[in-house]
Amino acid sequence: MNFPFDNVKAVQAACQFIRRDGGRINVMKLVKLLYLLDRLSLERRDVPVIGGRYYSMRNGPVMSEVLDLINSGKLFGEKESIWEGFITDRENHEVGLRVGDIPTDELSEAELDLIEELWTEHGGKNQWELSQWCHENCAEWRPLDESREIISLGDIGRALGLSGERVEEMDACAQEDRFIARALSSPNPVPTR
Repeated sequence: MNFPFDNVKAVQAACQFIRRDGGRINVMKLVKLLYLLDRLSLERRDVPVIGGRYYSMRNGPVMSEVLDLINSGKLFGEKESIWEGFITDRENHEVGLRVGDIPTDELSEAELDLIEELWTEHGGKNQWELSQWCHENCAEWRPLDESREIISLGDIGRALGLSGERVEEMDACAQEDRFIARALSSPNPVPTR
């Protein structure tokens, strides 16, 4: 069970990385940076910045919903998306910023610090160097020639060396967050007494 995907934070974090790369960024590089952002946040704070479903794929770990946003501009079943308002369509394996003013109101100072830390460490790498770094340093990733394989919170926690108790607490928190998200988005919310 993973934490629910936060569309707004995904857009705001993506914009931060795109801005730091001069307004345009390679798609694979962006996907890896956003995955590493959640991974670092889980290591330090026991919660991701963006959440969603993580997968092992041939070129390293990915976030499923982020790939959907990059490839389609919105998530399946979504009528409109804020992604399209801030980030260009994919072209020549890159996306760019549509606007100069990038909101950060949903990102905490701690999350912005994590973005800056990741950019300092990995911003100078191209997509292939970053993919190789993930292959060598993300033990939760499994090499695959085709298809994809789920990466669970437990996989990430164990790869980071977190205690079993911490991993169980993260999983419980993720289950609770998903329940709350479903209840709030349901047309017939769960009755309270």
